[in-house]
Amino acid sequence: MAPKPKLMALESLRGFAALAVVLHHFDYGSILTENSFTRHSYLMVDFFFVLSGYVIALNYANRLSSAGDVRRFQTRRFWRLYPLHLFTLLLFIGIECMKFVFEKNTSIVANTAAFSTNDGYALLANLLLLQGVTLRETTFNAPSWSISVEFWTYLLFALVVVRFGFRTVWCVAIIITAGFALIVLEKGHLETEPIVAIIRCIYAFFLGAWASNCSVRLSQSINTSITATALILIVVGVSVFGGSRVEILFPVIFAGTIVAIANLNEHERLRRSLEWKGFVWLGTISYSVYLTHAIVGWVVTQILRFGLKMPTKVHADGTITLALENGIGTSITVLAVILVLAFSALTYRFIETPFRNGWPFGRLLSSTAKNKT
Repeated sequence: MAPKPKLMALESLRGFAALAVVLHHFDYGSILTENSFTRHSYLMVDFFFVLSGYVIALNYANRLSSAGDVRRFQTRRFWRLYPLHLFTLLLFIGIECMKFVFEKNTSIVANTAAFSTNDGYALLANLLLLQGVTLRETTFNAPSWSISVEFWTYLLFALVVVRFGFRTVWCVAIIITAGFALIVLEKGHLETEPIVAIIRCIYAFFLGAWASNCSVRLSQSINTSITATALILIVVGVSVFGGSRVEILFPVIFAGTIVAIANLNEHERLRRSLEWKGFVWLGTISYSVYLTHAIVGWVVTQILRFGLKMPTKVHADGTITLALENGIGTSITVLAVILVLAFSALTYRFIETPFRNGWPFGRLLSSTAKNKT
C-alpha cells in the first residue's frame, strides 16, 4: 500500500507550530516573544507529537505486519531524524570547544561552563538518541530531547501494531489512558524530565494515531466554523492555561483540531488559505527550523553581546542575558527568524533531503522505487 498523499493544510500547521517554538526560545525583549501565547508555546511540541502520531498511523497502520516491516519502518525513521540531529550536535560540540578556548584565554565566562552540562555522558546519550530518555536536563541542542523520545515512540507504535493490530482499540486506549494517568501522578503537568518526557510523547502520539482512525471514519466533511473555533481554542487555551495542570488536556484538543482540518471541505476558504504554498513551504522545512534555531539564536546572541556590545543584565543565578528595548528587540527577533528560515532551507536541501532514503544509498533506493511504479 502506497503512502497517503500529504495533507498540505496540516503541513502548514506544522510550520506555524515550529515558528511558535522558535519565538518561545528567542529572548530579545520583543512583543513577539513577551506575550502569553509565546511564553507557553513549548506546548507546540505536543502538537508535533500528536500530528506525528496522526500522520504515521495514517500512512503505516496498515503496512506493518511483521518484524521485517518494523525494521524497515524504524530504519526510515532513523534516516529521517538522525542526520540533521548529528549535524546540529556537531555544531554544538564546536560551540563547547569555542567556549573552552575563550574561558581559558580571556576573562569571558559562559553562562554554562564548557563541557559541564554538555559532558561525555550527555554526548553519548545524544549520539544514541537517548537524551530525552536518560538525561534530567537538556544538553547540547536543547530542542533535540523531543526527537529522542519520538524516535523510541515510533518503535513502540510499530511493535503495538504488529503484535495487536492498530484496530485493537482497547490497546491504544490503554496506552493513552496510562500515559495521561502517569503524567498526572508524576508531575501533574507536561515536563521534559526523562520519565515524563517519554510518557508525554507516547500519550500525545497515540492520541494522534487514534485521531487518524477517527478521521478516516468520518462520513462527511467539516465546515470552516468548527475548524476555526478549534484553532481559536488552541490560541486562547495555550495563552490562558499554559503552565497549569490543565495543559495535559491540550493533546486532546490538538487531536480534535487535526481531525477537523484534515476533514475540512476542500472548497472552504480556510483550507485554501492553509494550503498556500508559502505556508506549506514553512511546514516542509519545519524539522530543520526546529533543530537549527537554537544554533542561530546562540550565534545572534554572541554577536549582539560581544560584537555590537548591546546592553545586558545579570540575573540572580548569575546568568547574563540581553536587555534590549522593545523596538530593537522586535527588529532583532524578526532578523533572527529570517536567518533561521534561510539556514533551515539550506539544511533541508543539503542534509534532510539527501539522507532521507539513507544516503549514500538514497539515489539507488529512490530510483529502484520509481522503476517499480
